[in-house]
Order: sequence, then structure tokens, then C-alpha cells
Amino acid sequence: MTSAQWNIPGSILLAVAISSCTSGPRRADLIASLRASYAPVHEMEIVVSAGVTLNEYSPRVTDELLKFKSTEDSCKEVAVNLSDASLKSQAAQVCQHLSTAMDAYVVAKDYFGDTHETDLDPFEPGKNNVVDGSTYEDLHARFPSIQASPSNGVAESPSSTYWRGDVLQALWKVATQEGQTAKEMIDKLAQSEK
Repeated sequence: MTSAQWNIPGSILLAVAISSCTSGPRRADLIASLRASYAPVHEMEIVVSAGVTLNEYSPRVTDELLKFKSTEDSCKEVAVNLSDASLKSQAAQVCQHLSTAMDAYVVAKDYFGDTHETDLDPFEPGKNNVVDGSTYEDLHARFPSIQASPSNGVAESPSSTYWRGDVLQALWKVATQEGQTAKEMIDKLAQSEK
């Protein structure tokens, strides 16, 4: 055998070794970026589960949104630079779930108010307790996974007017589901790395 014949298999072996070395750090970078993007979403889950007023919620969602925006571009950049098409697709899906979750948390701050209760008047003067059906349809177009209509309608036609607090809860549910889906996907990616 000539030295050229020996070099071809050696070159292939070297290329495989280099490829396996570079895919590990990239995958680790991806998972680290995804976890960094998930952290603000997780913080909002904690804030919501603790029960908050609008005055407490508004600055917290702003703080977490700023953190999320600083990690979101890095998450997408790492995902785009992956050579593995399957990983690239999964990472893009995770980034999308996280973005939808954070968007739902941000939009939710506009819907603090009463939830459906038998002893409350939804049309009480000076209170803005209800959301009209067209507004809810717009939310449904923006967040397709939101329930078809929040808990109870308050007008003669149940689909025409909803309690603000019920809309808030529906948005939080979307955010929680999107965040949980993203977390499960990140955990799955991390497990397949090992």
C-alpha cells in the first residue's frame, strides 16, 4: 500500500473525530442557551402560582421579559448554527414555545380583573370587568391553544362577553402549557446528549 492509501482512511477517521468533538460543545451550547431562555418563563410560572396583584405582576413581567429578550437571540442563533437538521428543528420549536409563553405572560397583564362570580355585577359602573367576544377572538388567533372561550360568559349570549379574570387565567394557562412543553423538550435534548 502506498502512503496515499493509508492517508485516506486516516483522514476520514480524523474528520469523524473532529466532527464528534465539535458537535458536543455545540449541543451543550444549545442546551445552555435553551435553559437560559427558559429561566424567565419559569420565573413567571412561580410569580403566577404565588398569586399576585397587577401592581406586583406588571414590574415582574417587565423584568423577566428583559431577561428573556437578552437570551432569546442567543438561543435562536445557536439553533440556526447547528448542522444536525433534527436538532435544529427541535431547538426552533423550543424557542417558539418559550416565545409564545412569554408573549402570553406579557399580554395577560392587560386582563387583570374579576372572575365570574354570582354576587358580582359584570357591568358595575366604574369597573371594567368584561372583555367582548371580538377581543377574545383576537386572542384566540394570536394564541391558538387558548381555550375556545373562558369559563363563563356574562351576557345573554355566552360567547359575546367574558370576565376579565377568566381571560387572564386562560392566558396564564397557555403560558404555563407552552413553558412546560419547552421544558420537556429541553430535558429530552439534554438526556439524549448523554
